Amino acid sequence: MIELSLAKRSDLKIKKALSNFVKKDRTYKNKFLQSTYNMAFDGYSYIGQKDSINQYDTDLLHSFVLSEFQNLENFPIEFHDFLKEEWNETITVVKAIEQKIVQKLNNPLITKLYEDNVMGYMMSCNYYPKAINYDSVSKNKTRLSAHKDVSLFSTFPYGIDKGLSILNDEKKWIAIDKKENMILFSGFFVEFVTNNKILALSHQVDFPRDLDSERFSFAVFSIPKPEITFLVGDKKIRSADYYKAYLSLF
Repeated sequence: MIELSLAKRSDLKIKKALSNFVKKDRTYKNKFLQSTYNMAFDGYSYIGQKDSINQYDTDLLHSFVLSEFQNLENFPIEFHDFLKEEWNETITVVKAIEQKIVQKLNNPLITKLYEDNVMGYMMSCNYYPKAINYDSVSKNKTRLSAHKDVSLFSTFPYGIDKGLSILNDEKKWIAIDKKENMILFSGFFVEFVTNNKILALSHQVDFPRDLDSERFSFAVFSIPKPEITFLVGDKKIRSADYYKAYLSLF
């Protein structure tokens, strides 16, 4: 995990958008499930959902994945102000950060992904409600189960709140303090294109000591764009096949 020397951006607009959406009734929210979009990982997932591809039914969060792969009007109106006013600037900042990381890595396979315009962007918007009623539901005392992200890089433009733990090289879970700067770490797509020479960061969100606490998290993921074919060395790979490879981890 890399903590960047960049102060976090304001999350007021996206936090308000997500909060307002989550407060809507179930009938409204279900209009925006992943099955409605059927495009990459876009859409809404809720606590207890059996068919989400973003989280387990024992994970204790509501999530909505926004992306550049949809038209604005396809997303709930609650997110429109953020998408119109802050999305492009946020993604521009993330792209600039990634370019610096790619230059430092100096890996021809990763460099070529950007040269060939393979990468697209989505944002995972996550709300963890008060945990007071979920102690018996939690799996392994987590709010979000251990996993690797689907991304090449996961960037947190608004910093992170307490609760995140990462798996270190000694296979021990290390709790991460609240971060006021942006952070970035590698996802499973790095492993995929480098044949495990660069590993993804396994992470989870721990069950809180304060059961009355809420938590928000927003991460920008760089992933191969839907419905394209790209090269990894001499091998042609469809983005849909990469998505399947990632989902086979679960």
